[in-house]
Amino acid sequence: MKNIALFLFLFIFFAVLYRVDGVQMLDNSVVRGAEEFRNDAFTSFFITISDIGSIKVEYPLMIIASIFLLFFRKFLPVFFLWGTFYSIRFINVELKDFFHRERPSFDAVIHAAHYSFPSGHAMNSTAFYGFLCYLILEGTSAKDRKRKWWICMTAVLVGLIGISRIYLGVHYLFDILAGFSAGMVWLLILIKMYETINSKIDKIRRA
Repeated sequence: MKNIALFLFLFIFFAVLYRVDGVQMLDNSVVRGAEEFRNDAFTSFFITISDIGSIKVEYPLMIIASIFLLFFRKFLPVFFLWGTFYSIRFINVELKDFFHRERPSFDAVIHAAHYSFPSGHAMNSTAFYGFLCYLILEGTSAKDRKRKWWICMTAVLVGLIGISRIYLGVHYLFDILAGFSAGMVWLLILIKMYETINSKIDKIRRA
């Protein structure tokens, strides 16, 4: 619960702070600064990374993961994986509509619809890839050294997805930070719900 409260506080902090003039200047400077690093190689790389954080990659990946889990009769993980995928998107749209922050008005590489705050890619990827990582860790031993690698790889991937949105000119820094924070709040809530239900199912099976 402490971690949930921490990330919720961070989200509220970013939501309040992004309206401050000094922070808006910082946001603009970061986007402008990212434009200075643009070249064909970086642009191609970050478009690919951005796509990994979109529905065009996450949905097929969810299908593949679901088939694998169903093969082993893991019904609850499949239910929560799909629940994560759809619920986080619904929450993100509601938050965007609430805050009504316009996207950067600079030279964006790609077109992005809807409002800017919080970042959908950052928020969705944090929850989706975070829960996918959790399911992978659930199937490994607590002493398995690969656990740290899975966590690190997931964190790096999600971080790069956030950076890609700034580089491509469709999000501000505080959009991304808020997206990460909100995504973590929902991810931790879902994990808590999953563990509670899974524990009750195990007790019923053992009875």
